[in-house]
Amino acid sequence: DGRTTPNPIWCQIWKLSCPAKVKKFIWRTLHGTLPCRATLANRHMKVSPLCPTCSQSVEDTKHMLFLCTKAKEVWKRLGIDEIIDRACEVDRAGEAILEYLVVLPNQDLCIMGYQNVREMIAISAWYLWWER
Repeated sequence: DGRTTPNPIWCQIWKLSCPAKVKKFIWRTLHGTLPCRATLANRHMKVSPLCPTCSQSVEDTKHMLFLCTKAKEVWKRLGIDEIIDRACEVDRAGEAILEYLVVLPNQDLCIMGYQNVREMIAISAWYLWWER
């Protein structure tokens, strides 16, 4: 039978209890179509590739969502900075880290003591994008 099974990440994203704009943001990010400054600069647009928030590093998805001082502060306040630090150590792309966080097994998410952790992660990532 020629049908393909959809990637489970898409089912997870569309099931999230959060605004559609957040789901679309996650979808765009995972497809690598988020117009971060590094991406725009690589496409020869006249924009500095540096992060507009910290000016310390090139703004790609990984920096914007996980490595920027602002992002680190958000994740630390939410109490999930250790999980994110471990994911970043594996040297994954920002998109892969976000996908990893959204599909974490329920037992790993329960440890954090929150309800709706996936929604919190998705909305926080959207907030970091929007706030910049």
